[in-house]
Amino acid sequence: MRFTAGIAVAVAGSILMIGAAPSMASGDLVYVDQFPLGVVVDTEGTAYIGDTGGVHVLPKGASTPTKTLMTGVNPKGMALSADGTLFVEGPTFGDRPHEELTVIPKGASTVARRIPLSFSAHLISAAADGTVFVPNPELGTVSIIPPGADAPAHEVTVGNNPKEVAVAKDGTAYVTNQGSGTVSVIAPGGGTVSRTIDVRKSPDSAGAPHGIAVGPDGAVYVTNITSNDVAVIKPGESAVSYRVPVPGGPKEIAVGPDSTVYVLSEDSSLNVIAPGETSVRRGQPTARNPGHLAVAPNGSVLVTNTADMSVTVFPAQDLSIPPLAAATAQAAQAQAEAKAAEPTAEARSDNTGTGVMSNLPVVVGAVAAAILIGAAALILAGRRRRRSQAAEDAATLEPAAEDPERSAVLSVHTPN
Repeated sequence: MRFTAGIAVAVAGSILMIGAAPSMASGDLVYVDQFPLGVVVDTEGTAYIGDTGGVHVLPKGASTPTKTLMTGVNPKGMALSADGTLFVEGPTFGDRPHEELTVIPKGASTVARRIPLSFSAHLISAAADGTVFVPNPELGTVSIIPPGADAPAHEVTVGNNPKEVAVAKDGTAYVTNQGSGTVSVIAPGGGTVSRTIDVRKSPDSAGAPHGIAVGPDGAVYVTNITSNDVAVIKPGESAVSYRVPVPGGPKEIAVGPDSTVYVLSEDSSLNVIAPGETSVRRGQPTARNPGHLAVAPNGSVLVTNTADMSVTVFPAQDLSIPPLAAATAQAAQAQAEAKAAEPTAEARSDNTGTGVMSNLPVVVGAVAAAILIGAAALILAGRRRRRSQAAEDAATLEPAAEDPERSAVLSVHTPN
């Protein structure tokens, strides 16, 4: 019975540890040519990875890209509409570069349309119907391009230094204004801002809002880089409902189909927030200098590693965490079973003098659990070491050149 109690105590502790402690790095690496930055995934699970000069196509389950779409621009922003149309934004090459939005229909291998834009790095977004929203950081505006159009139809004045846009299912657009510490809301079909939401943690700091995403239920999630939190705005609200502390300078964000929130931080970590929870219970290391992330329909998460010329694909099971209530209930049940298995006072009195030997089964049970956890950690570490060694070998053979424009885009996150 003492042995059973020891095992139960160890199991209870293990259940509560799941997702609470920092995880070992894992995930499958996909190597690309140069400097991957943007990534989007369509409804079939095909990923499109923006790299210098083109877009790599990575089908679901593939270990390497099957083809590269030549866009004629250096991809900075990427988006997909519901019908699979791919939008890629970036500066053109040559002596007189200018900014363009390129349009590639689903299944096509060439650009169908090119739309001139103002010169800047635009992290674009697309509505389900193909309306494209283009933030213009230097102008303090958002350009709205209707489906099939060859030029913007509206220029909407928003806040200072708009960075990213997220579009809800109903077509409402939410814009992060990094210099103002606010989110501008543009109603469907509208050409003006309907309301502005302050997402700063305190009035005396901008917070540097950057990434933004809309969940399946319409909740809006905003990363604040300098205040290290994610501001959550419930559907229909005009103020921050609550905040989730996230370490390391949270920058990019995405929400999965089950409302799990994934946050990419500047300290090279991927943090996971379970649906409805107000804290991070899993922190996953990434490769160096992560760029952007996207969630596939099967729950896997793709992260571009700009410095390592690769993309990490984190399987859904590597990032999963049990619901807090379920984990707590399981731990409580294990502890109750341990208590029930304890010998009665009379039995303990009969065993007086056995000392350490009477507690040996408990110790053995705890040690066994620790060995199992340690073995799992070693396996994950081994996987990561092998992948890291492969990346280092590749870098040694052919050092990557610095990309000044891309480095500038990644480094700028505070208001001017």
